Amino acid sequence: MIILDQPYVSPELLAYAAARQEPVLDNYMARACATGLKVQDKQGLNLVPEARFAAMLQNGQQQNNENSAPPRLYTCSENSLSWVAEHCSPALAEAIGKLKNKALTRELLRPLDTDYYYRRLNMAEMQALPFKEVRVPCILKPAVGFFSLGVYRISNEADWLAAKSDIAAEAQRWAEQYPQSVVDGNDWLLEEYIEGDEYAVDVYFDQDGQAVICNILRHEFTGDTDVSDRLYYTSAGIIQNHLAEFEVWFNKVNAILGLRNFPAHVELRRSAAGRILPIEFNALRFAGWCSTDVSLFAWGFHSYGCFLEGQKPDWDAVLKGKEGKLYTLMALNKPANCPPVHSFDYEALGRGFAKVLCLRRHDYSRYGLFGFLFTETPENQRQELDRIASSDLLEFAVI
Repeated sequence: MIILDQPYVSPELLAYAAARQEPVLDNYMARACATGLKVQDKQGLNLVPEARFAAMLQNGQQQNNENSAPPRLYTCSENSLSWVAEHCSPALAEAIGKLKNKALTRELLRPLDTDYYYRRLNMAEMQALPFKEVRVPCILKPAVGFFSLGVYRISNEADWLAAKSDIAAEAQRWAEQYPQSVVDGNDWLLEEYIEGDEYAVDVYFDQDGQAVICNILRHEFTGDTDVSDRLYYTSAGIIQNHLAEFEVWFNKVNAILGLRNFPAHVELRRSAAGRILPIEFNALRFAGWCSTDVSLFAWGFHSYGCFLEGQKPDWDAVLKGKEGKLYTLMALNKPANCPPVHSFDYEALGRGFAKVLCLRRHDYSRYGLFGFLFTETPENQRQELDRIASSDLLEFAVI
């Protein structure tokens, strides 16, 4: 079962859903996608009316066995979570709630690391909090958030004052772009800054609650103050070095959460000493804006296909011959206070890379990014990634 929604549905996800005739909720986005496929004379979607889709969602879990696993449901967008919560079983709604609110997730997972510091604040409390009560370095972010919106690293009083000022100025724009279920500007989390390397993991918990990892990406930053989503990459080495330990950690997490037939996009940090702490869990989906398709471009399989079909990647076979290569996912986010952009030269951007696997263009007049870029980059040509990671991208824009 699949729900398609704004802001974006990839051609790869559409082709997969059509080829397998997966049940797709008949909503506005799905109908628009179905029309597009028809115009292109491609196989159509298996659209299911809302009432029947909701019944499938509720009845998929056998009513005579409350311990049975729920049906497999994949959403490509946070925007669908409100609909799911209104139409699914109470157990699934509770599972979504556990993960969507970062403060609640922190409390549930506290037994895994009792020393971890965090504090939950509403907007008024956050704006009134004096710097002397802030434990630095720390991160300030929405307890319910998406795509690094409203995420600030606080190292000193100037950072604290600047973050509060920026939030006051940007809160209305965030509210206009995303529903409250995706970004809640009145619920904030102040938490310990986690030293170490950051990773983004597409993982699902199978019908028995066991973790199945479908991809691991390193999230790289240009410096301590960078909190953007610009550069992620995966490689054979990353998978080989972290697959086993992350599976162990996710199974410890799920011993607390009790999720089954449940996909999640999880961002976490791992210290040099091996301490693993979660940054956020994103429920019922993998990497946002359909950027989870990096698994298809890198490894040749659909991450959501693994989940919906109940398959586990054969990593030994998948990684063979992939040594020495980085497979990247780059969010082409606009700089802060970006002036109006009249056009963007995607071709010039692409020429700066050894091998472009996919370049997706997005409506930068509506959203805060120009698109997404996926590349295959030799490990010995890292300079092309370092360059784009620090660019504001305005060199490709006509202002």
